[in-house]
Amino acid sequence: MEKLKVLHVDIGGCEGCNVSILRALPNIQEFVDLDMKYLAKKTCAEDKYDMVIITGGVCMNEPHIIEKVKSLREKASTLVAFGSCATFGGILRFCRGGQEPRPDHRNFQPVNSVIKVDYSIPGCPPTHQMVQSFFKFFIAGDERRLRLFKVCADIKKLSGFDLIDDIVLTGLCIGCGACELSCPTQAIKLIDKRPNLIAEKCIRCGTCYVRCPRASQLLCMGGRI
Repeated sequence: MEKLKVLHVDIGGCEGCNVSILRALPNIQEFVDLDMKYLAKKTCAEDKYDMVIITGGVCMNEPHIIEKVKSLREKASTLVAFGSCATFGGILRFCRGGQEPRPDHRNFQPVNSVIKVDYSIPGCPPTHQMVQSFFKFFIAGDERRLRLFKVCADIKKLSGFDLIDDIVLTGLCIGCGACELSCPTQAIKLIDKRPNLIAEKCIRCGTCYVRCPRASQLLCMGGRI
């Protein structure tokens, strides 16, 4: 079987997403030919790829980054935003952008604010097992299992605040604890089997929302855009 030609480009972040992709590499390299700068390849050496993966948020104060993201859209028919900063803006929404202090807020936006995204994989970072599963389902053409990633591609922000509003306060929460276990900053604590959000710890990664069985069901049914 011919390998899937995949280009990875990082536009700024903490490197956690990149490490996750590298950890998955031994289990996907049989069917994925990954062009990634950490592999000492000539990144962007080809005009066309089967898939482009972008990690990091888009700094709206940097025109060359915006143009770079737009040019990546032209390189493949499938574009994937990987990690919460690329998917929902994540913790980068708290940053001001650029190298010098600037009086602008919310300079970092998710990739889908600039170009059309086909699949978004949230998580801070997504696990390497999720990388493996995504490629497995993509190659198999399993759109049912890719549904959540496709829905997330149209959402521009998601956080623990949304989980509280949509699931807890509406009485949909079943107290399973998936949100508490998945939160990378321990911003959610279950009290009497109900999630409580420690607001100052939430980095707006949306991991709790997509791991919640009720919330992910709501997303796939089109209950939130």
